[in-house]
Amino acid sequence: MNLHVLLVSLGILLVSLRVLLVILCFTDEFVRFTRKFARFTREFALFTRDFGHFTREFARFTREFMLY
Repeated sequence: MNLHVLLVSLGILLVSLRVLLVILCFTDEFVRFTRKFARFTREFALFTRDFGHFTREFARFTREFMLY
């Protein structure tokens, strides 16, 4: 009887460890995805800023070209 309880407890412990391992792997992947998404967001913000500068310069060039 005690051996049966010990084996069941050990089985529950192993399942719990396996679930914990799956959760940790998912968390690691989620952190990796979050970092990649943050990097993409920064790059996109820089691109948007540079595109805004380009648009302003192009508008200035167009105005000056139309004046001549």
